[in-house]
Amino acid sequence: MKKIAIVTRRMIMGGVEKALIAMINSIPKDQYEVTVLVMGTGGELENEIPSHVKVEPVFGYEKSIIEKMWKDCLRGRIVRAIKTGWFTMRARMAKSIFEQESIYSKRIGKYSKEYDLAIAYHVPASFPVQVVINNIKAKNKIAWIHSDVSQYQRELIPYIPLYEKFDKIFCVSEYAMNNFNKLYPQFKDKTSVFYNMMDINKMTEMAKQDNGFDDQFDGIRILTIGRLSREKGQEIIPGIVKRLVSEGINIRWYCIGDGSRRGDIEKMIIHYGLEDHLFLLGTKKNPYSYLKRCDIYVQTSMHEGYCISLAEARKFHKPIVTTDFVGAREQIINGENGIIVNFDEIEMYKAVKSLIENENLCLRFKNNLSRINFNKNDEIRKLLNCVV
Repeated sequence: MKKIAIVTRRMIMGGVEKALIAMINSIPKDQYEVTVLVMGTGGELENEIPSHVKVEPVFGYEKSIIEKMWKDCLRGRIVRAIKTGWFTMRARMAKSIFEQESIYSKRIGKYSKEYDLAIAYHVPASFPVQVVINNIKAKNKIAWIHSDVSQYQRELIPYIPLYEKFDKIFCVSEYAMNNFNKLYPQFKDKTSVFYNMMDINKMTEMAKQDNGFDDQFDGIRILTIGRLSREKGQEIIPGIVKRLVSEGINIRWYCIGDGSRRGDIEKMIIHYGLEDHLFLLGTKKNPYSYLKRCDIYVQTSMHEGYCISLAEARKFHKPIVTTDFVGAREQIINGENGIIVNFDEIEMYKAVKSLIENENLCLRFKNNLSRINFNKNDEIRKLLNCVV
């Protein structure tokens, strides 16, 4: 069997991780032995990885450095324990994230197993890039670009020499690839598009499992899915909700996801008095029951590579308003199956209001989305063709 290693961060509830699981499920398990190497364990989606796939933590199963060093000492691996302590101390004194990752890479050491293909799945500027290049022996190596690299130019500078060693670079949209090639034309010959995959059947079944919303609200339900972080842009939502509510429009806006900006958004909800209109639902393992039953879906991202949650909303044929991030126009034809706006409170407010007030427009969007073939399972051939 051919051996594939996929290095990623942590299997949290996110679009990158869901796309990874869908891709793994499409790899024939009788022909390929897949190992997922994670930076940290315990993510919400870790149990979604199929049982035939090996999951191994890059830094080991120990909960602390002290525990790891102690176990090595008990096993007579004194030198290894000393190296672990030495590299950990040096990493904590590093002047940059890249330098810190380089030191951690030395701490991990070389993997003894050789793979046919190794994938750095969580890039552009992250530890998996270092692990695949520095620690793993493989016949072919792939880097995966999930985001708009123009937002990470400074962080990417020290990683460029590592990118030169990859055999292939996959970007999750045409726009993402064009941006990458514009900034780094030296890699153009080995760059191509690999669209994020979705498990359509699983999404459909999960949407039937429960009713999602547990309130008895009978107005317009608006939904946004994504990590509560700066780049996802949810902080623009309270101002939009305030405008709609002040006009007497009966709405409730729900945000699925959690993150560092939750506290800031909660303060805005209280400041604007939106406790009965804007709800932060936190992380949901099954967002599809909510997607199926919402009336409008809004994507507020400032930048994305492709955006899996937008793709999921399209699959459920929802009237959509989305910001004009990289890759949005590959999913939405403005005015035909959704509305694309700038990241601007007034523009988004007007777009959402137009959907609330125009039932025929919503119906047209739904009908046009229903004609799209969302099955991208043939994408897996692009990956398997890289296995020597």
